[in-house]
Amino acid sequence: EMVKRIAGDLSYMPNVVASSLRLKKSKTIGAIFPEISYFFFPSVIHGIEEVAHQMGYNLLIVQSNESYEREVENLNILMSNKVDGILLSVSKNTRNFDHFRHIMGMNLPLVFFDRIVKDLPADNVLVDDISGAITAVNPLLETGKKRIAICNGNPNLLISQNRLKGYRTALEAGRIPIDEKLIVSGETPLEAEAETLKLLNMASPPDAIFAISDLTMTGVMKAIYQTRLRIPEDIAVIGFCEEIFRTMYNPALTAIQPMGFEIGKIAAEVLFEKISRTQENKPQEEPRTIYLEGHLVKGEST
Repeated sequence: EMVKRIAGDLSYMPNVVASSLRLKKSKTIGAIFPEISYFFFPSVIHGIEEVAHQMGYNLLIVQSNESYEREVENLNILMSNKVDGILLSVSKNTRNFDHFRHIMGMNLPLVFFDRIVKDLPADNVLVDDISGAITAVNPLLETGKKRIAICNGNPNLLISQNRLKGYRTALEAGRIPIDEKLIVSGETPLEAEAETLKLLNMASPPDAIFAISDLTMTGVMKAIYQTRLRIPEDIAVIGFCEEIFRTMYNPALTAIQPMGFEIGKIAAEVLFEKISRTQENKPQEEPRTIYLEGHLVKGEST
């Protein structure tokens, strides 16, 4: 009690680095994000931080800014800080995965979330993008829409590939011919806006648009507002959107919840399972991919 009282009087703070060297664990995990903007990735951070706090761990966050080089640099930063495990969402410009294989070869616990590497034997946590896209397109078909467009993201990302696959699957099941001209991509809101304007100025424009993310939805909605089309009377809109983003618009959007908080929470739980096994010198379980089901939230845009 005397020591604690004097420590308080002197504003003493334990040396975390020294403690980590002695205990051989840093009580810190790292997380690499492609970019921390819009609403999805901040929701993921919320989920990760909740679990980390419960486990008595600190969370070190870095951002690749959609750059492969920055992503490699971020991994080196986290390793130099002796983190006990890493959570990671892949940059859209990453095509060489040797840096991930290096981490896995070191037996440093690693879990991918949202944007994953399909061919790596790693633990992954993500929304079932194919099923989610089907769930998004089906309500449009049920209301009689015939020319449903999709504003996709970067084609290099598995998330874009899977949501496009779900879109195609839903149209085929509904016996709606797929018009390749109604499939566009926008990696930024500006690109999504420009591509949507092209769609809306077609001789036979779409009667509905499916946006695969908050980012693409931003461009889609700006284009629709510019052309003064009414939602949903003139055109229906649906997408993958966090709740706070969905309700920003008038009318509120019908959307598939991308489950950002849940993805972060479960990914962190999987990571701490791996950290525990590592620290107890137990063999790791076989890698698994956990799919979360995105829920349809009805708005007034369809």
